[in-house]
Amino acid sequence: MTSKTICNITDYDNSELIQRELYSMLAYRLGREEAEINGHLNLAEELYVDSLDLMEIEIGLAETFGVELKKNAMLSMQTVDDLFCLVVEALNAQQVSKI
Repeated sequence: MTSKTICNITDYDNSELIQRELYSMLAYRLGREEAEINGHLNLAEELYVDSLDLMEIEIGLAETFGVELKKNAMLSMQTVDDLFCLVVEALNAQQVSKI
């Protein structure tokens, strides 16, 4: 099952840095090598992310990026790219709220 990425990953100025940090955090939280993580991977079917892993990812996002994602957003993501888009959107929202 494939999913369409919900955002253009070039929309954010620091997208490459964010992507590297996200992949690194996912590898750490999921007990994998960083080279194993890429955008098209399905979180549940290919990385075997379960509800406890989602909690670990949520903690990792807060620690790494200082963002908290809504529960329904976390549950709606299917791929690593989907998660990346949610992080970018959350970071953009933080920037807007600081203005």
